[in-house]
Amino acid sequence: MTERGGFAKRILGFAGLPFLSLITPFLFLPILARVAGADAWLAIAVGQSSGGFFALIVALGFNTVGPPLIALAQPSIRPRLLVTSLHARLLVWLPSALLAAVIAALVSPGDYRVDAAVMAIAMTLTGLSSAWFMIGLGRASLIAIYEISPRIVATVIAAVVVLNAGDVLWYPVLLVLASLVSVGLFAVRTAGVAELTRRDARAVREVFRSNRSAVTTEVAGGAYNSLAVTFVGSTAASAQAAAYVSGDKLYRIGQYSVSALGNALQGWVVEAGDAEFGARIRKSLLVHASLGLMGLAAFALLGPWLSEVLFGAEVAINEATALGLGVATLGIALGTSLGRITLVGMGARRQFMLSVLLAAAVGVPAILLLSSTFGAAGGAWGLAIGETVSVCTQALFVWRLRVRAGGFFVATTRPDAAPTEQ
Repeated sequence: MTERGGFAKRILGFAGLPFLSLITPFLFLPILARVAGADAWLAIAVGQSSGGFFALIVALGFNTVGPPLIALAQPSIRPRLLVTSLHARLLVWLPSALLAAVIAALVSPGDYRVDAAVMAIAMTLTGLSSAWFMIGLGRASLIAIYEISPRIVATVIAAVVVLNAGDVLWYPVLLVLASLVSVGLFAVRTAGVAELTRRDARAVREVFRSNRSAVTTEVAGGAYNSLAVTFVGSTAASAQAAAYVSGDKLYRIGQYSVSALGNALQGWVVEAGDAEFGARIRKSLLVHASLGLMGLAAFALLGPWLSEVLFGAEVAINEATALGLGVATLGIALGTSLGRITLVGMGARRQFMLSVLLAAAVGVPAILLLSSTFGAAGGAWGLAIGETVSVCTQALFVWRLRVRAGGFFVATTRPDAAPTEQ
């Protein structure tokens, strides 16, 4: 197969299949918005926001460092890497789930606090996902079987139940079950029960040590991205917060589309070594920029109309909110290529971390301040400001590293050796 053919196949596999999981919630979300009402709509979104943030803590940075780790690992040690990651992540899941549930319950409307709390728990379980392992293997079909299919089934059943009985709680409950099935089946399939029960305390401690910059990076990014709904919900009026949730649902399509594209390319850019790294980085930046510009145009031209069609006029976004979310979509596309793919591929984890910490330091206050003053539009532009700061900082780091080294280079750290902080 030609280089171009392999590139296209990889994108179709890793970016095409996840669209099934993107489309499926839209069987449920319009039902939730219209049948359950604005309070339930806001409560579920707050649970997703709070739980999604703590899922980043549970993931322990494997979404960032995991794919190249597996891509470069010897096949014989890959099952052990998965098991060690699960043992480490399980240690932080329970306290993270409890904190996420409490925060979601406190921020949500009173009648739906339990729904928000269970939704938060369901989202924290995504931190135990093995999708990063499947990405490193280059096996998009595994994602479809073990990650996407259980959630599709859960969402379809929830849509039917809510439509007929109006009980929103079924949605997060079914997602909890789907996540447990997904994680358990793939772990048994990959490592086996005996390997899963064999604990290695030293290896677990090494995960916490070596992944600390990746965890910091993902958590800092989540502070102005995943928690944006929670921040807007706590500072803006309920009507404005509900409108922001509608925009956030559309924004997640852009974000997950970018993430799927990043999944397709993260292992690919490093697997051929220095000889192809520069060319593959440039190709990655081109396709990510194209996707980001498409997202910006879609928000600017269709955002208000689409949110009204899908979720109803009561919670639709206005033009200013749509444009801010479009700018944020472009920012996250460029940042995925510059940060998660290029900087991490070059071994510059610390630079990646610093860029996201700076974005969080600017983005979080911007979201809080602007949403309290301008409602949904302020929250959207606060998010856009954070993403823009991240992209500009990452571009500067990439340029400096490239000039200093005389070109692009792949990090020399291999997964069968102790990773080093760059």
